[in-house]
Amino acid sequence: MAAPSGRRDQTDGRKRRWQQHNADRRQAVIDAALTVLARDLEPGAELSVQLIADEASVHRTVLYRYFDDRTDLDVAIQQEICTRAGELLLAAVTLEGTPREIVERIVHAYVDWGAANVALMRFAERDIPGAATKPLDLAIGQIAEQIELVIGGFLAVLEADVEEDDRDALTPWVFLLVGGVMAAVRNWSSREELRPPAPQFTRLLADVTWLQIEGLAASRNIEVPDLPVEQLLNLKEA
Repeated sequence: MAAPSGRRDQTDGRKRRWQQHNADRRQAVIDAALTVLARDLEPGAELSVQLIADEASVHRTVLYRYFDDRTDLDVAIQQEICTRAGELLLAAVTLEGTPREIVERIVHAYVDWGAANVALMRFAERDIPGAATKPLDLAIGQIAEQIELVIGGFLAVLEADVEEDDRDALTPWVFLLVGGVMAAVRNWSSREELRPPAPQFTRLLADVTWLQIEGLAASRNIEVPDLPVEQLLNLKEA
């Protein structure tokens, strides 16, 4: 015989509250891990579960109630790092400003984040034994996809005649751009002293990235106007 609806609602309510409690505690542990990484550890140093438990004010054995194992914990930490960095970068990937300004804005956002979060960046880059996925790869894919959409939108505004082979190569080319910027920031942020200083390094990296874009466009006889994209849209509509 089925349970009365009132009792079933109470049971479902308790289940939801318990699930929310576990989710909240799991997030608290992840937040504690990021605090330990950013505050206490040198980039690349081993992240101790005991340090995380102490920061989260839970017993080490209690911590594992919210994670399947150490792999699940480490991947969850990587996912949180990538989510926070990704939100910052995706906010910079828009059609506002000139094409050159768009490139500078994206590079500036990543350089600033990388310089301020070296330990987090190093942890996100780790290969976690037993992990089925790598959050960093997924995050790079999301950012590259958004950049590809911006480039595709800009080409549409210009009504550029792009060959099919070039369109097919657009995705790997964008991954090359993103990967190159990330590798450069990784190398630069590994130095004991950040030389050149962040503003000059950002400018240099933005220049190099822009020259790749501008050079490829020129080789395809695509002229990139030095105008805000919004103005180009208005001209097209007119």
